[in-house]
Amino acid sequence: MSESAPSPFTPGYGRKPAIFGGHGEELTELRRVFDTLDFGENHSVLVSGLRGVGKTSFLTTLQDDAREAGWLVISDDASAGLMGRVMDSTIPTLINERAPEYRARLSKLGIWQFNAEVSYVDRHRSVKPQLRTDLVALSAALDGSAGILITVDEVSAGKVRLRELSKFALQVSHALEDGAQVMVVFAGVKVSLDALLAEAHTTFLRRSREVEFERLSAPETRRVFVETARLGGRSIEQEALDKLVSLSQGYPYLVQLAGDYAWRNNSADPTITLADATVAHDRAIKAVESRVISRVYGDLSDVDQKFLDAMAQDDDRTKVADIVKRMGVSDAYVQVYKKRLLDSGYVHAAGRGYVQFSLPYLGAHIRRQLAAEASDNRGDGGWSAYPAPDLPS
Repeated sequence: MSESAPSPFTPGYGRKPAIFGGHGEELTELRRVFDTLDFGENHSVLVSGLRGVGKTSFLTTLQDDAREAGWLVISDDASAGLMGRVMDSTIPTLINERAPEYRARLSKLGIWQFNAEVSYVDRHRSVKPQLRTDLVALSAALDGSAGILITVDEVSAGKVRLRELSKFALQVSHALEDGAQVMVVFAGVKVSLDALLAEAHTTFLRRSREVEFERLSAPETRRVFVETARLGGRSIEQEALDKLVSLSQGYPYLVQLAGDYAWRNNSADPTITLADATVAHDRAIKAVESRVISRVYGDLSDVDQKFLDAMAQDDDRTKVADIVKRMGVSDAYVQVYKKRLLDSGYVHAAGRGYVQFSLPYLGAHIRRQLAAEASDNRGDGGWSAYPAPDLPS
């Protein structure tokens, strides 16, 4: 390879990986729905996992596959105003993107106004517009040839957002009851999805198919590195591959990031070498710490942080009884926060009475932060030895 080749690794937010690691079975089954309209348990799907484990990439893959099968795709995030954006912007855009024959079938349903060229103009206002009505009409006009995929990313546990999401989910459930061919997929961290399920009007979501994203196995991680590099026309030296697998710890974002750094270090060479992997090691760890790990830790409550601080005193798994001692609180108190962190996915059970970090490098990041805080000159550049004099009177 004499010329520089573009990297096949995709560390950018929401970008679909060239080789998808894990959840191949779920992707295959959902793709089958796009082709057959035989939904089974797949009318509603909940995708959970921490930042960077591939949730948004999974949604992007589903969206592309659905469009290829002729489906209508409504994709958004769970930020405020979701219902309005979907009804006032997304759906009109989808209508005008469809073939004239589809719009002609829609015009006969009398919900929207069309001009002479059968382009969407406005909505008839004889009754208050509802998402359920729109979805049923959009589905009917597809005439049994395809369905509607709705994806909602970044579900959060804020009360206002959850109320809006529950209303959105209620409208979708009514559309399903009225015969609309719809698949809806919500994605977020597990604790936020659980909070959504606890809201009123989300009964149908409690029967959803669940897809939980965790880190990849070591063999699957190796496969992603090797097959992605092969797509770009390069191979990976054995030692370099071992280093990249060890570095990434099966964390999908880190797999793509490390692979990209290793690729770009010498993209004209036909082989990714140990030297490339070494450069990727240093750059990727710094990047993931600043972009993901530090933000995850910073988003937690003070008590959650204290729980993780107590865990970080151990290099591997931590005995819950030791966390009780280190925090100086009761076992019952610790159990409450243990459950919170388990539900959030930041830690996982590691044997009876033990817990372990789920995110690679989170424990190391905390240990470094605690060591820095213990330093006498933490944060003041040594100025504690030179106190400012009083202002003159």
